[in-house]
Amino acid sequence: MIFYTFLFLITILSTGTAQVTNRNFNEEGYRKDWSYRFTPYVLLASQSTNVGGEQIRQSFGDLSSLTNFGFQFVASVRYKRFGLSVDGTIANLGKDLSEEPILLNFELKQRIIDVNGSYMIYETFEMEENRVIDGWSIEALGGVKYWSNEVGVDFVLVVDNTPILEDILNQKQKWWDMMVGVRTTISLSQAVLLSSWINFGGFGIGNSSKLAYDFTYLNAFRVSRLITINAGFRNFRYRREDVNNGETLETSVNVLGPFLGVSFIFN
Repeated sequence: MIFYTFLFLITILSTGTAQVTNRNFNEEGYRKDWSYRFTPYVLLASQSTNVGGEQIRQSFGDLSSLTNFGFQFVASVRYKRFGLSVDGTIANLGKDLSEEPILLNFELKQRIIDVNGSYMIYETFEMEENRVIDGWSIEALGGVKYWSNEVGVDFVLVVDNTPILEDILNQKQKWWDMMVGVRTTISLSQAVLLSSWINFGGFGIGNSSKLAYDFTYLNAFRVSRLITINAGFRNFRYRREDVNNGETLETSVNVLGPFLGVSFIFN
């Protein structure tokens, strides 16, 4: 119970990807076949967790106070109607609760990799004479999300400056969630894009989540040919069942909040 409580209490889930699906054109107005983007971002999330019937709620400030190091990014490539993106989260979290009679040190090393492929089913983007991109598109999404969590907890009970009980807990947990979904994008102008997408996954396959979904709304503002500012909202939720010593522990996690990112475009 301690492992899962700590694990899901401080998990900062990977964010709404700040990848923009607008089409890229050369100086003559012809559509470019290839485009590449790299997007560092941050998710300002709050979280509610239910572990074995016990509910825990934390604000963004509560979660960020536990973060010693964190980096989130999206790297994506697009060729004509096909796209591929890798959404990565690297985080080291921990806290030292050294207050007698209980001394507690907690550390979590978390790695999340979300690989997502896409195919443009339909689009109406056009380049007009005044160079305003106008239209909308819909894409099919599919991929996998990989979780790797390594948790260490050092517990010491001290009485009269003498340790009388000490325990060390080290646990690793890994799983894959298959994800499928759909994304739609509306272009208001050459500089402004609105996009939203939703993925469903898990489906209880092997050690995966019983059910997971990921909804993202994105506003993208193109400030130059090479840079796009991204701001939006994300809601991610999943439910798992883990068996330990013959007992089944049900865990559900709901994360929501705004995100900010900057895309660097190469084409």
